[in-house]
This record gives sequence, C-alpha cells and structure tokens, in this order.
Amino acid sequence: MNAPQSLDGWQAASAIEVCASQLRMAQGRVVGLDLNAWMLACESTGLDKATAIDLFPAVEAGLMSAFQNED
Repeated sequence: MNAPQSLDGWQAASAIEVCASQLRMAQGRVVGLDLNAWMLACESTGLDKATAIDLFPAVEAGLMSAFQNED
C-alpha cells in the first residue's frame, strides 16, 4: 500500500531506517533529523546526493509528524 514505487524510493526508505534515530534535539525535544546522518545513510544505500537533498524536507516533516502524533 505505502511501499516505494521506484529504486530511489526503496533506497530512501532504507536510509530512513538507518538514520531515523539520528535526531536534532533542543531543550529535550526533537526538532528535526540530522542532515549529515541522512546524507551518509543515503550514500550507504546508493541514493544519489541530489535526490537525497530533494527528499530531506519531506522525510524530516514526516518524522516530525510521527513524533507529534505520539504525544
């Protein structure tokens, strides 16, 4: 149902799994995803840099939404 539809999608999904715990914190709260960790994780899965940069805002927004829904 929500499975990636392309090789880039699968590589990005793998990168999310690798770096989902690499968070930026401020005053004990999650404020975002660490960009350096994201880029390294994307590199390790073979996702090209341009695609990784394009996907970062959406990945970070989805992660933040998930954290907000936990409260």
